[in-house]
Amino acid sequence: MAVGSVTVLGPDYDQMRPMSSGGLGELFRAHKRGLDVEVVVKRVKAQFKDAGNETREANILKNLRHQYLPRIYDIIYAPDGYIYTVMDYIPGRNLQEFVEERGAVSQKQCLLWLRQLCSVVEYLHNQKPPVIHCDIKPQNIMITPEGNICLIDFNTSLIFSDVEMNAIGVTHGYAAPEQYNLARKYIARMPEETRVRWSGWSAAASRFGKISTRTDLYAIGAVAYFMLTGFVPAHSLSEVIPLSQYDIRITDALRAVIERSMSPLSQDRYPSAAAMSDALGNTALKKADRRYRAWKRGCQLTAVAIGSALMVSAFCVWLGFDMKSRDRRGQYMELIKLADSQIAALDYDGGLATLTDAIAMDGKRIDAYIRASTVLYRTGKYSECEDLLSEITFVYDESAMTPQEFSYAQAEINYVLGSCYFNEENYEDAAVSLAMAVQFDSEEPIYYRDLAVTQALLGRLDEARESLAALKEAGGSREDILLTEGEIDYAGGDYEKAIESFLPLTGSANSGISSRAYLRAAQCCKYSGDTDREIEMLTQARTVLDPAVAYAHSEALVEAYLRRAGVSGDSVDYENALTVSRELMERGAASLSVRLNAALALQYLGRTDEAMDILTAVVADYPNNYRGHMRMALLKLDANVNDISGASESYERALALYGGAGETDSEMEYLSSVMRDLAASER
Repeated sequence: MAVGSVTVLGPDYDQMRPMSSGGLGELFRAHKRGLDVEVVVKRVKAQFKDAGNETREANILKNLRHQYLPRIYDIIYAPDGYIYTVMDYIPGRNLQEFVEERGAVSQKQCLLWLRQLCSVVEYLHNQKPPVIHCDIKPQNIMITPEGNICLIDFNTSLIFSDVEMNAIGVTHGYAAPEQYNLARKYIARMPEETRVRWSGWSAAASRFGKISTRTDLYAIGAVAYFMLTGFVPAHSLSEVIPLSQYDIRITDALRAVIERSMSPLSQDRYPSAAAMSDALGNTALKKADRRYRAWKRGCQLTAVAIGSALMVSAFCVWLGFDMKSRDRRGQYMELIKLADSQIAALDYDGGLATLTDAIAMDGKRIDAYIRASTVLYRTGKYSECEDLLSEITFVYDESAMTPQEFSYAQAEINYVLGSCYFNEENYEDAAVSLAMAVQFDSEEPIYYRDLAVTQALLGRLDEARESLAALKEAGGSREDILLTEGEIDYAGGDYEKAIESFLPLTGSANSGISSRAYLRAAQCCKYSGDTDREIEMLTQARTVLDPAVAYAHSEALVEAYLRRAGVSGDSVDYENALTVSRELMERGAASLSVRLNAALALQYLGRTDEAMDILTAVVADYPNNYRGHMRMALLKLDANVNDISGASESYERALALYGGAGETDSEMEYLSSVMRDLAASER
């Protein structure tokens, strides 16, 4: 079989060996000699394929280029009655295997892969003429080592036309109803047993019309169904079990997107993959959620984007937050008390472990979530905090808390979440969360204060002054007002005037305001070019502030030391940067930035072995973040390491991830120029 296949494919292919078989086709690994690459060859019977436009369709498919598609090298309609598709070999496992091994995926992971699927399907549908995949299913979705999807298997794809189109094959659970509406001439070619079954399906599917680009959208929804539940949806001509009947944690909005995409009638689905992708956007999901819509109807908010990196003043009292419910006793509250004591002792890892136990014991109570999110925020683990808070939905329980307590808790959760979004530079979602915090608790001055700060940093100074007036009307303290005025001056670029407002606040009894004033004053010095004064302020802040509050100051101090050392070359600054980084790491606050800065300090101190140990761990912990691979490449280029080959590998990995990061990084641009120079020198 394999030898015959090689003969059909021609002399450019050798080392043909079987991979798997099933369904309509067989898979083989092979070697494409001309390009010296490993390829996959899929062979399927051509019995359902019309012969009229074979060459044209093959050329269309071979010209497809997308980051989530394999390259298709050739499609051969062979005289042996088979169609051979030759495509890139994609390492990894398919989605079916992934879920079988690890179980159903989280909403966050599902959203990532759904957006990628929508992106590639939108690309296919935008071809002239559109390409309809017709067999999107977990077995045809590879999960690459980078954690992205790759949509494979185009043997069932159809090139859209206005004339009759019929599915070559279907996969039950993922095929839309219209795919069963097969023309009689195709059913007539089937074996008798199959013919009887298909005749029934075709009759039932006749009312659903013909295949269109919306056919693939049904399959995308069905794949999401499988990802979230671990179960294959029922046959589309049967009654599909609603997602609401599964014990899974997803928002109403995501459930609505999936259910719409799986509507039996194609006209009830999204009009395009682009429209479905838009519906999967974070903001769109929030706006579609019924709780958000109910809240939105009760108020009118101006769209804002979060502009303050320091919305932490409320956090200093949050760990002592205790709802006044009479029913909160027993084991759950004992765990909360234990976690409070661990956090007070700066045992963040222990506190988080205890809070995890509390959440497992009672996932409906809000106490553990609040404390855990605050710890994650304080230790700079913003993305983990987002994961924790963005996927939970609490319903008011009068036995657990009063309405006022519930509103306050929701406000604080949104406040923390908005702060994390800002630090992750996800400004749109941060704006929504901050606005919701204001709405949930309209009497909290700091929310108005931060809204004013946000508007100022966005350059909306008139709006900021209006919010400042609202802050005063809400009874904001002199300190809040002074801080807001300082932020407005800071946003306007009047750094000296801003410092005049911030400095009196550094001695505030409110540790949150003191913390914020120190950090803002230091930033004013930074942007004024006075690094010495910046370091002085941050050092003083670390002296007078509680270590639990001074995380951001410590991280900023490390960066300031490295910046000054980069100019002066003074090893003392590198030593100081390393000392502060080590302190943060020893406290369990080993964020990505902290670890990268520690490795950088070690590298410049000539302690490259220690730097290599840290970066090796970073790459293992953050395999899909380009920064770790980038720093590893730079380290391997260091004269003390001089591993050019290893640097090239790390650079290629960083470059692949950097392209999808959507940002510009001067270090990465510098590394790229170095690698180009090295490549040129070798030629």
